[in-house]
Amino acid sequence: MVVLVVAMTYLSFEDLEKEVAVAGYEHIPTLLNENNQDSLFIGHNNLLQKDRIEEVRIYSKPIYTHTELDKLINQGSGPIQYLVEDKGNWSDTDTEPISNHLIGFFRLGKLLTSHLNVVHGGAIATLIDEFFVKVTLPLTPNSFAVTANLNIKYSKPLKFNDEDRLLEVVLECFIVKMKEHRKFTVYGYLKNIHDGYRYCKGELLVVVPKNSIE
Repeated sequence: MVVLVVAMTYLSFEDLEKEVAVAGYEHIPTLLNENNQDSLFIGHNNLLQKDRIEEVRIYSKPIYTHTELDKLINQGSGPIQYLVEDKGNWSDTDTEPISNHLIGFFRLGKLLTSHLNVVHGGAIATLIDEFFVKVTLPLTPNSFAVTANLNIKYSKPLKFNDEDRLLEVVLECFIVKMKEHRKFTVYGYLKNIHDGYRYCKGELLVVVPKNSIE
């Protein structure tokens, strides 16, 4: 059984990062596209700015290798069988990851809010879309994939108090289904760092294009 690190609650990013490091997760700054100033990813020319997204830290851990993942899917036994056959009906319990597991720490600013100090649902969707795709990239032929379908269930507004300047949240995602390293189903959440409450949960269908999109 894989234990999800972020199932616990923490006082700060630093506390959570210590637990993640002990559990063998690797800090991967390259997932932020920091050296690609002209990209449309969340980078220096987009949302990674003061009062928008002021800080992002991304960690990842391979739960299974390519061969092990293929073997588990083909066996279809135990909890893996449920994940492979699942048609997208979400459970209230945590889903066990079967491949790469990504954890992102974010400090969000008030310029992402729409009204009543609530972070805009579109900004949340951008985070989910951006990083749910990234968790699949180590399993793709050329480290490239795109979103084919995105479903989000918003459970509670992500809201600033009047005295808050930044909100600290945790994004967690993992692959629950893969076909031929070209089609992936990714599942995950956006959580409150302090009490683990899920503001929303998302499911993303990620595909590797057969033809060039250039």
